[in-house]
Amino acid sequence: MKAVFLTLLAISSLFANKFYYEFGKKVEIDTTIPTTSSLSSNNDTVKQYTTKDGKTIKFKNEILVQCKQDAYCEDDFADLSISNYKKIGSSYFVVTTESSDDIFLLMQQLDAKDDIQTAHPNYIRNRFQRWVWVLKI
Repeated sequence: MKAVFLTLLAISSLFANKFYYEFGKKVEIDTTIPTTSSLSSNNDTVKQYTTKDGKTIKFKNEILVQCKQDAYCEDDFADLSISNYKKIGSSYFVVTTESSDDIFLLMQQLDAKDDIQTAHPNYIRNRFQRWVWVLKI
């Protein structure tokens, strides 16, 4: 019976959807649209996904984590064997993952922790160059 349960669990994980929670709302990735990758200016890979509602999101292998007020999240990072994180505010952290890690699974595991309010990708906004006109007098 135990072997049957483990087999079913393994098979169901093969067909699991990619998703994460953003401020309590489930955001599902449309797996029928292929993921595209490109290099950013500092040679990090930027991945582009399309959500089920048609929105395009871009992010590197970084997760923005918000801890609940007066919570200590660093022990949760240790529980999940996360060592590459940086505190960027009173209750905010940026977790950098390896490219081989399943970032969606890690976001789901972080979101399930009691001390963590939200864990979602560290989005990359479109960059544009500003044109500065200089007048010579």
